[in-house]
Amino acid sequence: MKYIYYLLGLPHIVSFLLYRSLIKEIREDLFAFSGGISVSDFVEQLSRKEYRGVFYYRLPFLLRQLLNFILPRERTLYLHTSQIGGGMNVQHGFSTIIVAESIGRNFYVHQNVTVGWNHDGKPIIGDNVRIFTGAVVAGPIHIGNNVTIAANSVVLKDIPDHCLVYGNPCVIRMDNKVKRS
Repeated sequence: MKYIYYLLGLPHIVSFLLYRSLIKEIREDLFAFSGGISVSDFVEQLSRKEYRGVFYYRLPFLLRQLLNFILPRERTLYLHTSQIGGGMNVQHGFSTIIVAESIGRNFYVHQNVTVGWNHDGKPIIGDNVRIFTGAVVAGPIHIGNNVTIAANSVVLKDIPDHCLVYGNPCVIRMDNKVKRS
């Protein structure tokens, strides 16, 4: 099975070799998914539609379209953000929508997550943020660095750095203190 990805993935491998030195986020994303940045790590990740979606996001539009024709990305993983830092990892990206103003480095997201806008604007997400299954982050809010948003949480207000957020409405836990929003 791996050899199929070497064969079908030949244009992907060439793109990876060309762009990994130009776009450092490609290396960081691959490391987040696999723990390595070699060509064999890349080919191994080509079997994951979620990784292909993140890889294609980094590439120029026409190349993205061509490669997506050969090996399609996860169709229900929607990335519409002008800036996403390196190290993005999408676990089971089924039915995940990410529409944000910007997202920092090392963003980790599970399935059925909605990061989206309302009539006032889109969220800004900091570095090292993890969002788990079914969570919703919406509106012109700021999510700080080193934040974990638990499964099925609804976040509609700013979250400071170094917090755990859970529930609906969200409860913010920081340094053993609980703050209800």
